[in-house]
Amino acid sequence: MGDDLRFSVLGPVQAWRGGRELGLGSPQQRLVLAVLLLANGRVVGGDQLMDAVWGHVRPRTAANVLRTYISRLRAVLGADAVVSVGDGYALRAGTCDVAELRTLYGEGRYAEALALWQGEPLAGLDGDYAEAQRARLSEQRLVALEHRLGQDLDEGKHAEVVVELSALAAEHPTRERLRGLLMLALYRAGRQAEAIGVYTDTRKLLADELGVDPSPELAELYQQIISADPALGRAPARPRAAAAPAARHVPRQLPADVADFTGRESEVEAMAAALRPGRSSALVVCAVAGAGGVGKTALAVHVAHRLAGDYPDGQLFVDLRGSGSQPLEVELVLGSLLRALGLEEAPEELAERAALYRSMLADRRMLVVLDNAAGAGQVRPLLPGSATCGVLVTSRARLIGLSGARQVDLEVLGPVAALRLFARIVGEQRAEAERGAAMDLVAACGFLPLAIRIAAARLAARPNWSVAGMRDRLSDERRRLSELRAGDLAIEATFALGYEQLDEAHARAFRLLAVPDMADVSLRAAAALLDLPEQEAEAVCEALVDVSMLESLSPGRYRFHDLLRVFARSRVDPAAADAALDRLLDHSAAAVAGRFRSLFPGDRRAELLPTAECEDAFDPADTEALLSVVRQAATRKDADRYRLAWIVDMLTDVAPESVAFRHTLDLLVTRAGDEPRAEGLARYLRSTLSSADRQARRSDALAAIDLARGDHYVTAVATASLGVQAYDDGDYQASVELIRRGLDIFAAGGDRGAQALWLGLLARSLAAADEPGQAVEAARSAYRVHAELGGGTPRHPWAPYQLAFTLQAVGALGEALRMYESAVTGFREIGELDWIGTATTRMADIHLTLGDHARALELAEQGLAALREADDEHWQGKALMILGQALTATGQRERGHACYTEALEIFDRLRLPEAEDVRSLLAAVNA
Repeated sequence: MGDDLRFSVLGPVQAWRGGRELGLGSPQQRLVLAVLLLANGRVVGGDQLMDAVWGHVRPRTAANVLRTYISRLRAVLGADAVVSVGDGYALRAGTCDVAELRTLYGEGRYAEALALWQGEPLAGLDGDYAEAQRARLSEQRLVALEHRLGQDLDEGKHAEVVVELSALAAEHPTRERLRGLLMLALYRAGRQAEAIGVYTDTRKLLADELGVDPSPELAELYQQIISADPALGRAPARPRAAAAPAARHVPRQLPADVADFTGRESEVEAMAAALRPGRSSALVVCAVAGAGGVGKTALAVHVAHRLAGDYPDGQLFVDLRGSGSQPLEVELVLGSLLRALGLEEAPEELAERAALYRSMLADRRMLVVLDNAAGAGQVRPLLPGSATCGVLVTSRARLIGLSGARQVDLEVLGPVAALRLFARIVGEQRAEAERGAAMDLVAACGFLPLAIRIAAARLAARPNWSVAGMRDRLSDERRRLSELRAGDLAIEATFALGYEQLDEAHARAFRLLAVPDMADVSLRAAAALLDLPEQEAEAVCEALVDVSMLESLSPGRYRFHDLLRVFARSRVDPAAADAALDRLLDHSAAAVAGRFRSLFPGDRRAELLPTAECEDAFDPADTEALLSVVRQAATRKDADRYRLAWIVDMLTDVAPESVAFRHTLDLLVTRAGDEPRAEGLARYLRSTLSSADRQARRSDALAAIDLARGDHYVTAVATASLGVQAYDDGDYQASVELIRRGLDIFAAGGDRGAQALWLGLLARSLAAADEPGQAVEAARSAYRVHAELGGGTPRHPWAPYQLAFTLQAVGALGEALRMYESAVTGFREIGELDWIGTATTRMADIHLTLGDHARALELAEQGLAALREADDEHWQGKALMILGQALTATGQRERGHACYTEALEIFDRLRLPEAEDVRSLLAAVNA
């Protein structure tokens, strides 16, 4: 379990289980963990993670390397700590110091918050992402430090903070808040002349460096100091509001603050700082945008209550009803606001009302909260004209048309804050007693505040219900929306308000984009789902993003909030959903087939899966998403599972193996039913997975032959694959016989592409069976066919690799090296990291045989590095063996001994026969 996991990013990225620090690997691997930690439990897409690690210049193998980092983090943190969601990941275990930091900030416990810092945040991590996060966190620390120093002054620690403030003011010379605190501390410590000197220095510095005057707040403090204002002896100076004339109305229209308001510490601090009077010479507008139920109104009201004392002339609040079908007309809103300001009768014309409204607010300090706006056009006439006022606006659509507005894009809560909100409603003891179920429940709510509030309210009203029971009710997607209803609160109704404002084209897109089981949707996938050209599809998707019905992860990638996806699926017609999924599968199959044909020209498999022409190149990074869609399609009653199995077949040759292949093939086998050819092909493919044990592989291959029933391709490959298994078992004669049987079937069918592939494997078996002449002949035949099919040069590096392997086995080492070099170049072009490592390690072995120990050492190091990146433990052991031999031969016996020891640990753990070879090498070193 991850409950005892602790993380820290406020310094070096570290993790502990109990009191033991965990090894987190390379800086790039720790950066991946940092991104997940700073996402607060939200899903981070693979593209986002790769951008964070490598920026815009990512290696071709980035997706493979990322999966390796995730695998290693799971090995360290626990298998369930990092969960996969489509092609993205989320960290759902442990506690992090950043989350604790936000809690302490929100409770005003700044001294405790500052004690969490252990140095520079994300120390030792490079790149634009790390730098940006460092800057953000460092700014938060500085703000907290200012608050703590202010608290110290309130407690009368004037003399104690002067030294600290002097150093900070020197370090941040243009930060007026620090300068103001220093002036106040000096004044209260009886050093009035120095306090005045600080202001004089600050005014000169700001004029020289920035060409501006001190802020009104700092200037006000200066006036109080030179006049020895008695108020300075009691509390920190703040801008003083002029008393309102008695005749003025002072409206106090804010709704009640939410008693259990939770989280949002950074947003609250930023908004409160921006809206505090005296900070700007122009009107400050904070525009909060986000999906329905995300808590926009609650945040705006909470911030408004916090600032009420800064706006003594009153607070106006109006619900503009922008999310409904009939937003309030601006004339009516202005009439209501003017009456709230004391005007009995308003002018008829809109322009006159707006002008009068601005005039009445011109000399007042008043906060205006415009909730639930339909758009910028509804808001502009309602803005005061004076900088003495502040405005808070909330809306579902981002109000980019409001010039100068400070945009706040509100997202769902992080897991810790979500759990805290849940606990505050149902009770701390009840939540803690079923902590795991509570976390699952808030996750099922998508960490959406309104959904959490509804689920928690239902539990609070039913003390005999268990949290686990409520979690189980929400686990069924078909009933989730109906369960999230309490009193007049309902998630479905909230989402419906936004959906009903969409025109038919955008409503159709909203429904269809939710169809596939994918964590996020690429622009190409969206175009296929919507049956639109990419440019039109992008315009539709971006319009949905603008109204918070869809999220944009990065250019060209989109995703739904979990509950919005459920809502969208509840509105889609089943026939339209099936048609959209078919279009996506057709497009994806065509892209995979196109990449397959480019790598394996002449292979008949591409003919067995008819597809339309597709200009889009398949991106191996989309493999997990495509396999998820294949699994989804396989569950349909009318699914063509044989075709789905063919898609997986070609995919295995153009994308690296992952556990998703196993899950997909298991489902295809289970769902095949009365489709023996589909089951046979799926079983054959499953028999080729490296994750399967030998007995299961043999059983699947034999079953595939039995089920093939006239499917010559499946009969041939399943028979030949039994030959590969015989090779692995050391029965080389049987291997030769079985592979030749498969080749005969391929030859009868005229499948030259398959012949070329299996001739290469036959050559390997012949060499092992001590038939060097036949082995070389078979290998050269395979290479020739590959070259003929590729127009003179083999398209896939597998051809030179197979030939090189056979030449090495029969002792033709010079030519073998040349072929391996050609193979490595090809593997680099297609991003096959494990094969780069394998071929490079074999080259090291040849140089070791030739006595070139220095070159062998260099190549073994390169091969080992690639194999570690690819997470191929078996070949890591082989590379370590060769590296140990090269090191020992160059006199580095201790380091060689360490390599042998690590190799032995791998082979023993994997129960591989190479362990005995390593023991012999260790014995020789120790002799």
